[in-house]
Amino acid sequence: MREHRNRAIHHRKRDMNRIESLCRSARDVLLRALLLAGVVTGAAACNLDDLLNVDAPDRIPAEGLAVPSNAQLLVNGAVADFECALGSYIALSGVMAGELTDATQTAARWPYDRRNVQSSDALYATSDCAALGIYTPLSRARWSADNVLGHLQRWSDAEVPNRQALIARAAAMAGYSFLLLAEGFCTAAVNQGPELQTAQLLDSAIARFSTALTAAQAANAADLVNLALVGRARANLDAGRGQQAVADAQRVPASFEYTVSASAANARRNNRIFAQNGQGSTGGTALSVGPAYRNVTYAGVADPRVAVVNANRNSTDGTPLFFQTKYASLSAPIPLATGDEAQLIVAEVQGGQTAVDIINAFHARARIPAFAGGTADQIRAQVIEERRRELFLEGHRFFDIRRLNLPLDPAPGTAYRKGGLYGENRCFPLPDVERLNNPSM
Repeated sequence: MREHRNRAIHHRKRDMNRIESLCRSARDVLLRALLLAGVVTGAAACNLDDLLNVDAPDRIPAEGLAVPSNAQLLVNGAVADFECALGSYIALSGVMAGELTDATQTAARWPYDRRNVQSSDALYATSDCAALGIYTPLSRARWSADNVLGHLQRWSDAEVPNRQALIARAAAMAGYSFLLLAEGFCTAAVNQGPELQTAQLLDSAIARFSTALTAAQAANAADLVNLALVGRARANLDAGRGQQAVADAQRVPASFEYTVSASAANARRNNRIFAQNGQGSTGGTALSVGPAYRNVTYAGVADPRVAVVNANRNSTDGTPLFFQTKYASLSAPIPLATGDEAQLIVAEVQGGQTAVDIINAFHARARIPAFAGGTADQIRAQVIEERRRELFLEGHRFFDIRRLNLPLDPAPGTAYRKGGLYGENRCFPLPDVERLNNPSM
């Protein structure tokens, strides 16, 4: 009897914690949206809890404010959640991929540098995006976007001005959240559901991008149309559906660029890459550019696409400091989807002279020598190298290493400079916090 009672108490506490967590998430989404819109500031924001207090624990306060008149605010909140998660993902996955290397004496960060992350590690699993967390921030971003998307699909055009454009933006943010969960994690789960494999997560991303595309076309919003096309092309490429990827990528103008915003106003809004590795930024020496991305040249000519500055000094742990210059401030925007990425997808799938022409368009713009072409294998290898350079610190390299089965550098088993050995992580493991608290597992 005691065992049954204790189990019931445990389940009751667990359920109450989930309710409280969901309430906080819903409240935070709205609060972030209101802050972004300037509706509440300063002390008013601190008193928002008073507006959202309810007696019944099974009611989610912010849902009462999920009304058509708040549609724009709710979408803004979902976008803000994704923007923060994206910056953190680029920084931490960049460490795992060798784009960046740890330059601190904080041992809790070393597993990412040496690629032996354990599912019990808290940094990537439960930390906020301002502290380089990625699983919880991406899960929150996915939930925020899917939540507002569901509302928008139930509301009417008469109730919500510009509804189709809002649907497109929310669906795209949900799509990219699923995409990064698929690319970054070995497995993941959503809404306390079952453990999902990479292919399942990619299918969910593709479904959201298709929704975004339909709505963007209805709204005649060209930037959102191209955002959805690039996202769907990337997801299909990841899934091994090359022809579907090319069909979308070829529709994207080469000059297209969609960026997410950043700001120096507060830590959540900072450009996370510059905050961790930015010359002159507070705390910007936490990471250094990885050895493989220092002094990058082509045929003896410096490649400006991977422009890195040697600080000619060491960090506190003895790491030589090299600074990226792609992001010049805490408020520098971050590319999310570009015509360059679309062109690289076409080059990878089609190969041959098409790939050579695309590569040389990049080289001409960068003012470096042309690529002469070669065998199919040589052309493919150069396309992969072009991705490494063109998409530097944009969140692509980590999954490229996994999907293309590229060699890990340094090799697994090599001694790590701060102790231990390099591991062979090619994806972040599903965190214990998900596995232990998800009733479907």
